[in-house]
Amino acid sequence: MQAARRAFRRATRGSWIPRRTLSDSKEVAHFSPAQANKPEGGTFRQRLGAFIAGVAIMGTVGYVTLRRDIYEAAEGVEANIQALHNDVTNSAQVLDAKYAALEARLAKLERKK
Repeated sequence: MQAARRAFRRATRGSWIPRRTLSDSKEVAHFSPAQANKPEGGTFRQRLGAFIAGVAIMGTVGYVTLRRDIYEAAEGVEANIQALHNDVTNSAQVLDAKYAALEARLAKLERKK
């Protein structure tokens, strides 16, 4: 029935058809002229409301995704900093041991003179 109404709207735009010609078809017999002027789709308020709802939903999804990504990146940075700290600590211990060994060797050489 809606397809018939759409076809009728397209066919009668800008033309005048007497009411008697509509009485032949049962599908179009209840068609009112007020519906012919109604724009297809929703009103501006409905479209604006749907747009705002879509923006709100996608904004929320985007915020949650971005927040999760930031926390994952922060955890990765913290893990890298911890690994770097461990490397520096191990290197410092190795250098301290070498320095102590060199001082002991130098002290031993000075005693021999």
